[in-house]
Amino acid sequence: MRKHLVVGLATATAAALTGGLLVATADTAAAAGSGVPGDFNNDGYRDIAVAAPGAHVNGRSGAGQVVIVYGGVSDPANARRTVISQDSTGVPGTAEAGDGFGEAVVAEDFNGDGYADLAVGAPGEDVGTDTDGGTVAILWGSDTGLTSGVTVADPAPSAHDKFGRLLTALTDGDQKPDLAIASDRPTIDVYRGGFTTSGTTGGSYRFVPPSTVTTAPASLTSGNFGGHDLIADLVVTGPSTYYVLGSDSGLNPASHTKLPTSTAAAIGDFDANKYADLALGAPDESGGIVRVFNGDADGPAATMSYSITQDSPGIPDSSEPGDRFGASLAVTRWNGSSHQNLAIGAPGESLGSATGTGAVTYVYGSETGLDGLGPNDGTHAQFFAQSTPNVPGSDETGDHFGNAVHLADTHNDGQSDLIVGVAGENSADGAVVYLRGDGRIGTYGTPGITPTGTGVATTGTPGFGAHLAG
Repeated sequence: MRKHLVVGLATATAAALTGGLLVATADTAAAAGSGVPGDFNNDGYRDIAVAAPGAHVNGRSGAGQVVIVYGGVSDPANARRTVISQDSTGVPGTAEAGDGFGEAVVAEDFNGDGYADLAVGAPGEDVGTDTDGGTVAILWGSDTGLTSGVTVADPAPSAHDKFGRLLTALTDGDQKPDLAIASDRPTIDVYRGGFTTSGTTGGSYRFVPPSTVTTAPASLTSGNFGGHDLIADLVVTGPSTYYVLGSDSGLNPASHTKLPTSTAAAIGDFDANKYADLALGAPDESGGIVRVFNGDADGPAATMSYSITQDSPGIPDSSEPGDRFGASLAVTRWNGSSHQNLAIGAPGESLGSATGTGAVTYVYGSETGLDGLGPNDGTHAQFFAQSTPNVPGSDETGDHFGNAVHLADTHNDGQSDLIVGVAGENSADGAVVYLRGDGRIGTYGTPGITPTGTGVATTGTPGFGAHLAG
C-alpha cells in the first residue's frame, strides 16, 4: 500500500467539501485569479453553485440550470447571482428537454489560472443518435464569472450512457487537477490535468474496479488519506462501496479496499491526529447510520471504528425508519491545527405531522473523533430543521431539507458556513438555506435562496438545491 508523508492535511483534505483537491502548481503562482477555492469571479470570496437539474429552460422541461450565488462581506442572497444553462452565451450545447444540466457539479481550478472553474454534468443529453449518452462541460472562471466553456469528449460513448452523472476532481503526481467522470457503468473515466480553454487535456485513462463491482456508483468523493502528499484518493459508494489510493500516475486498482454498502461519503480529520478519516452514510439502514473509519499512515481501516445514529448519546432527535440520516455529508475546512466537523443530512426526517420534511445534524470533532456526547471545547451537536427559530420556511411534507449539504467560507472570515439544499420545497421547486458559521453554526443572517428569487422557472420540478458545489 502506498505510504504518504505524515505531515498536515492542509488544503488537500479541505477540498473534500467540493469533491476536489486544492493544489499548488507552478502556474498558479503567476496566475491572474485569486486562487480562492470556489471563487468564480475573482473577488476573493468563495461562491456557491446551486444546481436545478429539472429546471425548464425556454419551455424545455428538465433541461437544467445552475445558479452561481456569490459570496462576499454580506451573506449570499438572491440578488447576487448568475443563472447558467446550455442556452447561455459561451456554454457548450443547447438546452433540450431531459438534459439534466447540473445533475453533477464540481468546482476546481482545472486550467491552473487561479480562477475557480466549474465542471457540470448533463447525463440526459442526447449525443448524436445516442439517447441519454450524456455530456460534461467545464465552464471557465474569469473576472466576470463563468462566461465560456468547453465540452469534455466522452472517450467511449458506445460503452455506457449517462456520462457525467457523477463528477469529482483528483490530482496525481503532476499536481494538475484531474477530472473523474462516472456513467451508468462501474468504470470511471479520468481526464488528466492540463485542461485548456481550447478543449485539450493531459490525456485520459479508464479506472476499472475489480470484477466484483458490478453496479454504477452512487457517489464519488476525493480526498487525501494517510498524509500530505497532495495525491488524491477516491471513495466510491453504492452497492459496492470501496476506496482506492492515488499514485504518481493515477488511481491504483491494486489498492482497492472494500467497505460496507453506502451512498454518501466525506473525508476529514475528525480526531485531529493529522490523518484523514472516512465517514460513510447508509441512509437506508433503518433510520440511517454514519460509519466512521479512522485513518492512519496507510489510509482508513477496512473495519469500522465507530458509528453515529440519531439514537447515539448526545445526538439530537431519535432514529426512525425513513429518516435517511446520512443521505448527505459535508466536512468543514481544515485549519491546520484542529479537528474537522461533519454536517449530516436526514432529508426523510418527519417532524410533527410533516412527513419527510428533513433535518440536518452538525457534529463536532474532538480528540476522540466525532463527539455528540455533550460539550467539548464549548461545543456539541446541533440540530436544524425549518422549524428551528430563524431558519427560513416551515416543516412541510416532502421538503427534504438536507437532501444536500455543503460547507464553505463565503465571507472569507475563516469560518465554515452551512448551506442546505431543500430540493422538495414547494412541490420540488426547491430552495437553499444559508446558515452562517461563527465558531458554531448560527441561525442569524439566514436568507432563503429560491428559484423564483434567482430567476429559475418553477414550471415542473426544477429541484433547485439538488446539488451544491463551490
